[in-house]
Amino acid sequence: MITADAADKKNTFKVAFMTAASIFVMGFLNALALNTYDLGTMVSAQSGNVIWIGINAAGGYWGALIENIGLLLGFAGGAAFAMLTQAAFKNKIGQFFYNWTVFIVPILAYPLLLQYVAPAWLSYTVIGFACGAVLGFFRKMYHLEINNAMATGSARFLGLEAVNTAKKNPNGAKSLLIFLICVLSFSAGAFLYGMLLRIDYSIVDNARIGIGTYTDIGASYSARIAAGDFAGMEPVGNIARIIGFAVICIIPFFFCPTPNKKSA
Repeated sequence: MITADAADKKNTFKVAFMTAASIFVMGFLNALALNTYDLGTMVSAQSGNVIWIGINAAGGYWGALIENIGLLLGFAGGAAFAMLTQAAFKNKIGQFFYNWTVFIVPILAYPLLLQYVAPAWLSYTVIGFACGAVLGFFRKMYHLEINNAMATGSARFLGLEAVNTAKKNPNGAKSLLIFLICVLSFSAGAFLYGMLLRIDYSIVDNARIGIGTYTDIGASYSARIAAGDFAGMEPVGNIARIIGFAVICIIPFFFCPTPNKKSA
């Protein structure tokens, strides 16, 4: 028989895992966006996006400006949506599945559908919505609140918690480990994307078919990847990355909180 204390500890771990999983997805998503022809930028870090709003406005690049504004409004709208919807839930299990679905469906919509049928500004807005929403859905890792949409804060706290650990702060070492996990999770998502990218373009090389956008048609996909030259590529929509991303999105559903009398 599982005691209430054991169930609480198990659920605490599951909440922390879901936060780490959302960070991992954000790393994957930003790597995807950076290497995608019609996005070409990070989508969860709004500091850079706000800078591009100013640059594109000054340069008169109205199409790009609309895309940046769409990303900003989508992000803000997602954060507001998350705040407004959480209070309505009494059933924690329903809330869990709802939150992960609302977070992941807009992200999956891009490689599976939006890149083929929607203008870039709409893709920006939808993806921005998911990035904003995840900030309100999965933020807790044990005793800490985490900014899971980007790694800047976690990287900063690595230094701060290293100092706290050196000063023998009771939570310093634990906090340092948590922020290290956050940074590594973000990087691991990008690493997986890079590995799947290599697999996809190796398949392309072997099949002798072109699925990217190249200025030099004779260039080898594998050679370009090995050299770190992603310019002009349009890497979304290929089988390895779609399968990999789908698996990432499905696995967290097995980490649903344990039912109890108050929340079941």
